[in-house]
Amino acid sequence: MADLPPYKTSPDLHPVSELFAGEVAPLPAELKPGQPPITPAEGAWAALIVLGMQNLISALATRVFHLPLGVSLLLAFLSTVIVFGLTMRRTALALFQDLRWRTRPNWGVMFGAFGLGFVASRALLLFVLSLWPQGAQTVPEFASKGYDMWVLLLVAGFLIPVAEEIAFRGLLLRGLEWVRGPIFAAVVSSLLFGFAHGAPAQVIAILPLAWLLARSVQYSGSLWTSVGVHILNNALAVGLGALLQGRDMNALTGDLASTTIPLSLGLAALLIGVAALVVGTLWLTPRTSPAPALRFPSWPVWTASTLVLVVLVLAVVGLATVPIFFPELNVKGL
Repeated sequence: MADLPPYKTSPDLHPVSELFAGEVAPLPAELKPGQPPITPAEGAWAALIVLGMQNLISALATRVFHLPLGVSLLLAFLSTVIVFGLTMRRTALALFQDLRWRTRPNWGVMFGAFGLGFVASRALLLFVLSLWPQGAQTVPEFASKGYDMWVLLLVAGFLIPVAEEIAFRGLLLRGLEWVRGPIFAAVVSSLLFGFAHGAPAQVIAILPLAWLLARSVQYSGSLWTSVGVHILNNALAVGLGALLQGRDMNALTGDLASTTIPLSLGLAALLIGVAALVVGTLWLTPRTSPAPALRFPSWPVWTASTLVLVVLVLAVVGLATVPIFFPELNVKGL
């Protein structure tokens, strides 16, 4: 692919109110009309690469070659980096030139968004399991021990969050913002990110966190803010799993299906989760956006690549629900 033309972003960020202003700023000289630096199609394909390689390579490594989970995920991450570098060079250059890539993280926003997202996601999950305890059966089980536990902590706690943030908040969110604005971009990218995790119970826990990840980027103007939030969430979850399982990293949700959670506790958790989500939404209001003159509302957002992403995500969700409707099949962990 041809190299991306030089794109210089002004340090003066455009407020979101300008997205709907009657007058628009002139186009930067380096850009031509109709050519935003990052498109929704590129964001969708980046998400497909991350999801596809992560699941395909790790599944082959664990089921065919019987490698430990941590090593399998590490191979999947390295394969993702190679494929992305070979097939999406122009997109990578656009990402590196984007202001959000070059802006330092806002540490206050990072820790605040992490706290609110962690509370909201776990509280909503508890509410869902109080109504539907069988939902825990759809969450894949992870097991590791010895040296592989540390490899799993490195990959699942640090490397995978970086890859997913680049794909979903660095490219997909940004591409959608250029054509439909920040709110639409945050909603669509969060839904796709949540559904991409497949297991219905896990989707419930991911959606509020995904929403606050997108809002934290739009509020702070830095992709590294959401990277930090994602790392904190995954590292804490994986680390607690190792600690509570006596250094044998089995899924914490393994016995939830046989545990009855009182509905009163579930309703209390729902109130707490909604409150945390509302607070985060009101606080993390989008403060920056691409230059309004570069938005093209007439562009079709649902391109072929985006539709392919949606279909694949729904396929993952379908596979994750198989244990519920066909309990006789031994497919747990897919």
